[in-house]
Amino acid sequence: MTLFLTSDFTYFLGRFHPVLVHLPIGFLLLAIFMEWYQRLKGRNLGHLIGYAWLLGSFGGLVSIISGWWLSDSGLYLESDLFFHRWLGVSLVVLAFTGWWLKKNWERYSFGIQTTINILVLLLIFIEGHLGGTLTHGPDYLLEYAPSFIKNKLEIKEEIGKTDFTNQDSIFVYKDLIEPIFMEKCWACHNSVEKRGLLNMEHPDSLILGGENGPVLIAGNPSESELFNRVTLSQKSQKYMPPVGQSLTYSEIRLLDWWIVNGANFNMKIEEGEALAPIKSVLVKTYGIDTTPKPWYESVKINPADSVLLTKLINLGFSVKKLGEENNLLDVKYNDQSLTEEKIKSLMDVADHITWLSLAKSNITDDQLNYITQFPNLTRLELERTQLSDAGIKQLSTLRHLESINLYGSSVSENCLQDLSKIPSLKRVYLWNTSVDKKIAQEFLLNNPQMEIIF
Repeated sequence: MTLFLTSDFTYFLGRFHPVLVHLPIGFLLLAIFMEWYQRLKGRNLGHLIGYAWLLGSFGGLVSIISGWWLSDSGLYLESDLFFHRWLGVSLVVLAFTGWWLKKNWERYSFGIQTTINILVLLLIFIEGHLGGTLTHGPDYLLEYAPSFIKNKLEIKEEIGKTDFTNQDSIFVYKDLIEPIFMEKCWACHNSVEKRGLLNMEHPDSLILGGENGPVLIAGNPSESELFNRVTLSQKSQKYMPPVGQSLTYSEIRLLDWWIVNGANFNMKIEEGEALAPIKSVLVKTYGIDTTPKPWYESVKINPADSVLLTKLINLGFSVKKLGEENNLLDVKYNDQSLTEEKIKSLMDVADHITWLSLAKSNITDDQLNYITQFPNLTRLELERTQLSDAGIKQLSTLRHLESINLYGSSVSENCLQDLSKIPSLKRVYLWNTSVDKKIAQEFLLNNPQMEIIF
């Protein structure tokens, strides 16, 4: 809010405000204490008291002008300046009023003069606190206070954390970038206070830029004025934000990544490219782990019927839940004689089975057709069985299978092409099979997402 003509020279003079402001405070305190001393001794007020009030008043006026010039330099947030500025004006008005009363002290009652004294003292202490807050931050007064004082006076803010559990609904700008701008940029760049003609409150105005044009160059952080300003040396006059908390290293890396990805206001977290360098920032700062989760961790399903589980156990299966809050099942057959009736019994809980072991059993290729109907199956153990390529071919319909163990089975390298049709498959165990290792190595060149273990 500019009331006085400003220039580089006035900004220079404004920086003397912290020095100049203490002089009027000293005169006013001296005048008040001298008056109280005179009244305590039963003496009339001397002319020096009035002069002290006058010097304090004019000193306060000079301090207001220098403080106004300092505030217009852009080093302080308008929201932080408001009360400090206008309480300072009120203090000077009261000081001149006090001077008028003291130079004609015999005309005014003791109550009026005492009221003025107390009001001036209160404003001096409040103004001093607000000035200290502007210079040293909001916690400077209580930072080293004894714990019993700090516990009583310190205001503890509860900062609500955004829920990032559902990563599919996280928008990079709205949920991650905008809160940074809101905390560290909006105070000076909003719809009302557009410093540099830049309004950062809305995507449209942010794209428009400020008085020197666009501040965001999609895909190019080094050419984006916004990014350059927050990464300058803090000693630079162009460094942003000029006051308050600077952007942290994590916030700067996140801003850089967002701009590299096109500064897209509608981009979701999983849509961003080159995610690897930013993964640690997302985990440490926001608790967002972008590492792909196994399918079984994402499935929400009601518990299986306990009667059906008891039936499976009686048929020779061991059945375990994956976890306290995960109702998917780990099922293992503990015998060698696996009849079709027993396999059909698994169909009753087909949606719940995610880990299945039929190792060492006499399962046939035709019976694998039942296994293909388990939609949440992620791990299948078929080691030391007589299964062949014909049976494995049926498993290509399993969309979430991540691991299959065919150790000691009758499969050959011909099964590899069928296994490659399973997009989620990561590991295949083929030790002690007739699969040609050389052919398997060539297969891996075209399927680098898969691991074959011999």
